[in-house]
Amino acid sequence: MTVDYQLAVEHEGDLPDNLRVQAIVNAVLVKVGMPKAELVVRVVDEAEILDLNQRYRNRESTTNVLSFPFDRLNGIEENYVGDVIICYPVAKTEASRQMVEFAWHFSHLLAHGILHLFGYDHKHDEEAELMENLEREILSSL
Repeated sequence: MTVDYQLAVEHEGDLPDNLRVQAIVNAVLVKVGMPKAELVVRVVDEAEILDLNQRYRNRESTTNVLSFPFDRLNGIEENYVGDVIICYPVAKTEASRQMVEFAWHFSHLLAHGILHLFGYDHKHDEEAELMENLEREILSSL
């Protein structure tokens, strides 16, 4: 497993360190059966997440996490699975509003984002239930 952990935002020193991010990523990868995956985890501000959401999702708003799965070319074997982008200010606000520890909320968003890289979604109730169950199992394993 290779994780490129990028901090592109001013923060309060409460973001997880590289070892913690790797542990979260590893827990998800073990669950989905792809322990040799490579990905980028980037923590950004509201301006960057807004730009990405507008450019790639045609949405005029900020969001907590975006996932960009790597589009594999036919016949090319690659361990790279994609990018997970987390918006620090949005995540901080959500954690406070939900009255949960920021570290827990960040872990949840990261696990959620990685699951999206592997095709998990929550557009329909059945998909959402499966994804939420996986997230709970992953977070409890940490």
